[in-house]
Amino acid sequence: MAENNDGQEEQDDIMDRIHQAQLDQILLDKAYDNAWLILSGQITFDELLGQNFRNEESMIMAFDPGEGPKEQELENMIAHYIELEQYERCAKLTEILNKTYPKITI
Repeated sequence: MAENNDGQEEQDDIMDRIHQAQLDQILLDKAYDNAWLILSGQITFDELLGQNFRNEESMIMAFDPGEGPKEQELENMIAHYIELEQYERCAKLTEILNKTYPKITI
């Protein structure tokens, strides 16, 4: 009988991990989408914050809005949108990346 319970516990653990991975992906998508709205000039951080507050939603961002996106954060966003085949966003983010972090050539 214990063997049956162990199998059920293992299955429950796998389901918990799958569920957590799905939640993590939803949060990551939301963080990137919020960052995109701000970086593309569609909304200000304060407007987005107010909107989330009115909708009783948590606010999540892919970068610190007080400091602006770091190079790695922009690169991660570009990779995310490449995976989703949202190439217009990739182009705009690449433009922001190159303007904010120009490559020095010698």
